[in-house]
Amino acid sequence: MGKYEELFKFASKAGSLEGYLFQREKIEPLSNWTGNIENMYRALPDEVKGDIKEEFGLVLTKILTYGEKVLEEEIRSRLNRLLSESKR
Repeated sequence: MGKYEELFKFASKAGSLEGYLFQREKIEPLSNWTGNIENMYRALPDEVKGDIKEEFGLVLTKILTYGEKVLEEEIRSRLNRLLSESKR
């Protein structure tokens, strides 16, 4: 596995979720997708988390904004917790 492979996978999943929610009116449950992002983020080394926290925070904020009307409360809550974690 390459040095940046996990970072790439993580960024791809988070960016895909952001894009998926952009201007959507109706979506299917996203619990598994959100869980993958949570697990991958938490598995990243602290150094990497520190390097990406600003950009990841922006992506999570966009996800929450785009999904405001369509995300289930449980998903919004999990993403908000992840946003809080990313600011530490």
